Amino acid sequence: MDTLGLPYLLIATPALRDPNFVQTVVLMGHHDAEGALGWVINRLHARPARDVLTSAHCEQVHAETPLHVGGPVPSDALLALYRGELPGVEAAEVAPGLSVSRSADVLPLLFSEPPGDGPVRGRLVFGYSGWGAGQLEREMQDGAWLALPADLDLAFSRGVLDLWPRCFARLGIDPARLTSPGGRMH
Repeated sequence: MDTLGLPYLLIATPALRDPNFVQTVVLMGHHDAEGALGWVINRLHARPARDVLTSAHCEQVHAETPLHVGGPVPSDALLALYRGELPGVEAAEVAPGLSVSRSADVLPLLFSEPPGDGPVRGRLVFGYSGWGAGQLEREMQDGAWLALPADLDLAFSRGVLDLWPRCFARLGIDPARLTSPGGRMH
């Protein structure tokens, strides 16, 4: 995967039948010979972010802030994915221009304001998506995934429920015309 720079968007094709990933878009933050790591960004948790935060942190987050299901692998804490850097916040830049933080200090900085127009400042995610050495490459060769160089405006766009078809449109592909695992046209 060294020809595709990080971050990038991984788009599930109709051939991918794993219920954890059907019609998902994964924001990839790490991919090398040892494995890959990313977060599903277009699947919302059934509960808003405030419902899973402690009472001390709940008031730091706007009531309409969504919680994203980052993937099938559970994590021990919520993560904030965001563009750029936030001075004074403990975070890691996982890919150029993409940072991740487990610090509660990020909550009022990214999630306290009501939704507006344009891209969101960050995404709160629970869980992640991970692949072992060579696993993602095999899945891509089998036609389960397509990659789109990351457009962080797209990755952090306000609407997520239509993100999957918008990614296909960006690639110029109609997902209904892709073949299924048995080689049948949809």
